[in-house]
Amino acid sequence: MAAPLEDFQRVLRAVYRFARTLSYTLIVLMVLFLVSQVVDIYRLLADIHIALGIAFLVVFLAAFGWFVGRPIAAFLRMPAVLKPPALPPLGERTARDLRRHLVFVERYLGSLLSNPEWEGAPEDVHAAMARCRALRDSTTDADSSRVSALSGEIRTLERETVERLLAPLDRKARKIIRQEALGVGVATAVSWNGTIDAFVVLWRNANLCSRLARVYYGRPGARGTLAILRDVSAATLASAYLQDLSEAAGSALSGIFGKTVGAFGGPLLDGGLNAVATLRIGYVTKARCRAFSAWTEASRAQALKGAFVEAATSSKEVVGEVIRTVGGGLWKIPATAISKLSEAVAGFFRKPGAGDAAPAGA
Repeated sequence: MAAPLEDFQRVLRAVYRFARTLSYTLIVLMVLFLVSQVVDIYRLLADIHIALGIAFLVVFLAAFGWFVGRPIAAFLRMPAVLKPPALPPLGERTARDLRRHLVFVERYLGSLLSNPEWEGAPEDVHAAMARCRALRDSTTDADSSRVSALSGEIRTLERETVERLLAPLDRKARKIIRQEALGVGVATAVSWNGTIDAFVVLWRNANLCSRLARVYYGRPGARGTLAILRDVSAATLASAYLQDLSEAAGSALSGIFGKTVGAFGGPLLDGGLNAVATLRIGYVTKARCRAFSAWTEASRAQALKGAFVEAATSSKEVVGEVIRTVGGGLWKIPATAISKLSEAVAGFFRKPGAGDAAPAGA
C-alpha cells in the first residue's frame, strides 16, 4: 500500500484506539454530540422563524423516537439471556462444576422452545435436554478421571448438538448483519454530511441490535447491554468525523489511481468503514446474545475473537458490494474505475488485527 494510504490507515486506527480508551464515557459523549447537533440546527431555523425551529424539534423527536427509540425499547423488552456460570479452568473443574454447567445448558436448550424465531423440531430439543440430564446423573460421585471424561462429553454435546440447533438462528443473524452493514455503507457513502452519517449509523445499529436480540430471543445483562451501547456510541461518533478523514484519503487515492478514483474514493471509503464497523458490532452483539458456553475470561476473549473473524471474513464482500451499488449503480462510475476503487478500498480491510478499527469495546 502506498505511503499516503498507510498514513491514513494509521490515523484511522489511532482514532478507534482513542475511542476505545474512553470506554463508557462514549455513551455520554454520543448523547452530548447529538444534543449539540440538534441545538445548532434549531438555532439556525429559529433565527429565521421560531415556528420553523419548533417544527424541526417536533419532527426530529418524532423521527428519533420511531427510528431509534422504538428499536431500543424492543431490545430492552427482550428477556435477558441466561448467564453462563463462571467456572474454573478445565483441568480444575469438579463434579459440582459440571452439574452447574449442565443445568445451565439444559435451561438454555429449553429456552429455544419459547423462541418464536426458532423453527426446529421440539423433539430434538427434548432429546438434547435428556442427554444433559443423563450426563448430570453421571457426575454423581465422579472421580477426577471421570470428571475429565465427562468434560469432553459436554464439549461434544455443545459442539455437535447445541451448535446444530442454533444453526438456523445463526443463518438468520448473519443475513441481518449483512443487510444492515450494506445499508449503512450505502447510505453513508452517498451522504456528504458527517452529522447525517452519525444519525444513520445510530439508527441502523440500534435496529441491528434489536433484530439480533429478537432472533435469539434474549439480550445480554446490564453489563453486556452497556457494552453494546458503548460500541454503537463509538461507531456513531466515529462516523461523524470520518468525512474529513475520507476526504484526505480521496486526495491520496487521486495521486495513486487518478482523479476519477480519487473523487469518489473518499465517500466510498467512508461508507466501507462504517459498513465494517457495523459488521463488527453485529457479530459481537450476536456473540453476546447467543452465548451458552461456560463464561470465563478465556471463553469471553475467544467469543469476541470469533466475532471479529466472522466480521473480517464478510468485510471484503460487503465493502465490494457497497462500491458496486453506489459506484456503479448510483454514480455510474466506469467499470475500470470501479475495479481500481475496489482494489484500493479493500486494502484497508485485509488481515485486520485485534485492535484495528474495531468499534470500542469488544
